[in-house]
Amino acid sequence: MQSINPPTGRHRYRIPLVGWFPLVLGAVATLVMTTWKEGRHLVYENLQRHLVPLHDFLQPLFIGAPIRVEGTAVFFRAEGDDVPHAMLHNLLHNKILHERTVFLTVKNEDLPRVPSSQRVQVENLGHNCYQVNIHYGFMDERDIPQALSQCKEVGLDLDPMQTSYFIARQNVIPRVGSGMALWREALFATMSRNARDAADYYRVQANRVIELGTQVEI
Repeated sequence: MQSINPPTGRHRYRIPLVGWFPLVLGAVATLVMTTWKEGRHLVYENLQRHLVPLHDFLQPLFIGAPIRVEGTAVFFRAEGDDVPHAMLHNLLHNKILHERTVFLTVKNEDLPRVPSSQRVQVENLGHNCYQVNIHYGFMDERDIPQALSQCKEVGLDLDPMQTSYFIARQNVIPRVGSGMALWREALFATMSRNARDAADYYRVQANRVIELGTQVEI
């Protein structure tokens, strides 16, 4: 009967000498991913506390007849959000509203591709304001200008050279005593500053983008 030899010293110390690197690498990757996930959740909770319902906001807004300028303004609006922060900042600082205002929501569907005929949905909110929903599958290329060109088929004709995209750039401020340890909040703030630009991800021309900064404490 063949005997099983006990592990030699060389095998016994393989993890401390060699195997520690993939373990440390995995731990760092896990830390980064969990920090990003928890940080985004804290940012979402902060923004939710300051939401203004869109329909409740638009109705009194046009009683005072804000100054409207030529062109189209597109405000990115995440699912579940109400008035985009970029719009609030634009009204607060510039005190104007474009003659045509589009609230744009990108919806990611749980299927590979969304047919072109089902890509865009348009809802008329009145006062030349529109809610536009763009549907993408996880294998679809995100191209917002191309998708918006399909709005012409449902009666909303947007001139690309007269369209400006307003994006809220969130500046994350770490705060002592909140959801994560301060060093993890600082790590998340650094990752947030270096995250891929939304305009680049959605293939929006840089010269058509206006970024409005907003500070978010977590």
